[in-house]
Parts: sequence; C-alpha cells; structure tokens
Amino acid sequence: MRFRTIAAMLLSVIFVLPLGGCSSIFNPGKAASQAKEESSSMQKLTDALSGIGQHKRTRLVVKDAATGKVIRETADQDEIDRVFDPLRNENGIARKPDAPAEYVLELWQPETRKLGQSANDLKEYKAVTVTTYRDSPVVAISVVPVRIRLCLSSPSTADALRALAK
Repeated sequence: MRFRTIAAMLLSVIFVLPLGGCSSIFNPGKAASQAKEESSSMQKLTDALSGIGQHKRTRLVVKDAATGKVIRETADQDEIDRVFDPLRNENGIARKPDAPAEYVLELWQPETRKLGQSANDLKEYKAVTVTTYRDSPVVAISVVPVRIRLCLSSPSTADALRALAK
C-alpha cells in the first residue's frame, strides 16, 4: 500500500534527523529516554499513516491557505492515491520555504469502529494535512493525530497537489 511506503519513508527520516544535532557530550540516560520517546512517536506515526485509505473511505479537502475557503472536495480513492503516489519514492528532506503557503489539503477518514459502537455514531477526523508553497517544490506533511510535521522536496507531488485546486 502506498501509505505504508510513505510511513516507512517518514520513519526512516525520523531516525536520521536527530543525528544532525548530536552533542559532543553523551548522556546515556537522556539518550535512552529520547530513544524511547522517538520509538513511541514513530509507532504512532506508523499507526496513523498505515490506516489511511485502508478499508476506509477517505475524503480530501483542498483549501486556499490564505482564506481557508474550500476549493474542492473529493472522495475518489483512486484520485487520492494518484495524487499521493509520487511521495512513494521521495526522500528529499527540506526546510519550510520562505514562500507563503498556497494550498492546504486535508485528508479525512472515519474513526475506527469500537466494540459496541454503532456505525451511525462514527465521526470523521483529520488524519493528514499537506501544505504547498507558492513557486516551491516543498510540501509540508503533518500527521495530525500524533503532531508530527515533515517537509519534503517533491516537485511531482507539489504539482499534482496544485492540480487538484484548479
């Protein structure tokens, strides 16, 4: 599944990011605590991303970043998969650009049905947001339930996301 690939990519990035800030003073207790915390965060990220689109109907809402106005909404699973497909092979970590945000895409899905819960009681929640930036190949991906945000340089994904707004 495409989203499992995205989850694996994001997890590998999370492992690499802390290496850039390594300190010359090593504190084993603090390192162990951070590793446990990162492991928990990575598990939450994997759980959140692996459930997207899997046996659930998702909905994608495209909004203008400046006004918040809904430009388009789709529940076409094939179209949603096609738009996010370019992320499968991306690994270009990027910084948030100085350009203004252009579009915000919200991926919504129904909550998991719990034992004894009626299907009529299920609510939707925002699982992922993706932000494009004006004249930039960078997209910011946020996994809302676990509050993880990552910027990737992906011209093909940025172009595909922009095309949804037109």
